[in-house]
Amino acid sequence: MTKSARKWVAVGAAFLVVSCSTDPGASEPFAKPVFVDIERGTTTYEIAESLETRGVIRSKWDFIVQRVWNRDATLMAGEYKFEAPLDAEEAFRIIAQGKVVLYPITVPEGLNRFEVADVVSRSGQIDRAEFLAMTADPSPVLDLFPNAETLEGALFPETYNLTRDSTATDLVSAMVGMFRDQFSIARGNAMAEIANWNALILASMIEKETFHPEERGLVSSVFHNRIRLGMRMQCDPTVAYGLILDGRYRGRIFRSDLSDPHPYNTYVHEGLPPGPIASPGRDSLRAAFTPEESDYLFFVAKPGVRTGHVFSESLVAHNHAVRDLRKYQRTLR
Repeated sequence: MTKSARKWVAVGAAFLVVSCSTDPGASEPFAKPVFVDIERGTTTYEIAESLETRGVIRSKWDFIVQRVWNRDATLMAGEYKFEAPLDAEEAFRIIAQGKVVLYPITVPEGLNRFEVADVVSRSGQIDRAEFLAMTADPSPVLDLFPNAETLEGALFPETYNLTRDSTATDLVSAMVGMFRDQFSIARGNAMAEIANWNALILASMIEKETFHPEERGLVSSVFHNRIRLGMRMQCDPTVAYGLILDGRYRGRIFRSDLSDPHPYNTYVHEGLPPGPIASPGRDSLRAAFTPEESDYLFFVAKPGVRTGHVFSESLVAHNHAVRDLRKYQRTLR
């Protein structure tokens, strides 16, 4: 046995009686939570002393005894939150398991990467400019999408738990990792023959076109049918996205915008736009690969607020549905 090991055994033996005889009993909660920061490289003694000083444990020596009995454990750096005093064994277990304070960030479906940057920057931990700079680099998904110019569409909408030390790199990596998992699942269940890049673009369009998950398969069928027949997509959200990229979006689409020749204007250009326009969720990814079977070629919003869409097979029926919507809209003025 080395001299160092004998020293620790001696320490453990000396304080074993103290540890075993200590009975903290029922502890009253702190008036307000106690936060303890453990930096990388902090020694066991320093951790124990900090916990004792803050009133989390009764004795730092009890904590050190726990280290003697758990020599292989790794005490994890990070920020810890304690609601009440604990015995040393429980405090040691919490830190060894790395139960650090988590700060959740929820990224909704259907946001473009500029909007995602706004959401994550509000956490106060992630810098907006840094996030945008990182998501401008498509290298994490080029194996899937050689045509990608940014990470647009590949920032999966989900709730992510950040720690105090989380960086933009950590968050982007988590979002892309989650996207790759969900894209793989959707592609594995594909019923339609469609290239990866086109599926991502289509999924982003589906996400922006409807709030209703049950409609996404039908919206997908309309776009698939139009692609098959060589019809233009005529998708308003693609028009808006192109204007956003140019810094010319005015908050809504005007009639003059529908003839604007920018590359994302699917009223002017045939086929899909050059790239995705937002981050699609699970349902939209699934719908892009597995559209419902239909002969629909058109859809328009039903009268009302988020009431869904009217789907039509003919232009005549579609125009009738459009007239109904405009009539309803006039009643609101």
